[in-house]
Amino acid sequence: MKRHPPAIRNRGRLLTYQDHGRERCFGYLFAFAGHGIYEPAFGKLDVNSEEARTHNQLLSQAEIQGLEENCAVGMGGMFYTRKTDRQTRVITWLGEEVSRDVQIRGQVLTFRRQAMTFRGRLRQHEGCFAFKRIQ
Repeated sequence: MKRHPPAIRNRGRLLTYQDHGRERCFGYLFAFAGHGIYEPAFGKLDVNSEEARTHNQLLSQAEIQGLEENCAVGMGGMFYTRKTDRQTRVITWLGEEVSRDVQIRGQVLTFRRQAMTFRGRLRQHEGCFAFKRIQ
């Protein structure tokens, strides 16, 4: 069931909303020509293309910064993979590189960033994977 979009805060920056007294960030925004800008949890949002582009860029950077500064052992998230030059890289949804230090054994992907190690499981026909910090 789609939820009604909340009031949008911080226009022109990382778009957020209030959720039970806490400020939360919208997910990545998708533009559909002739139909508007959509967010997975809330559907169509009243934002323009430039606001969506800025939000998505800042969200991608915040995911990397959050990984570096706040991700404790046992915590995790979701990233994507890209194969280039016979090497798999971990990236954000926008394609910003998270790690080149990637090992794949079967369906298990392990990557490193700044002396931290993360592990996730690849699923057939999916470009994204969930991961957790293991050390």
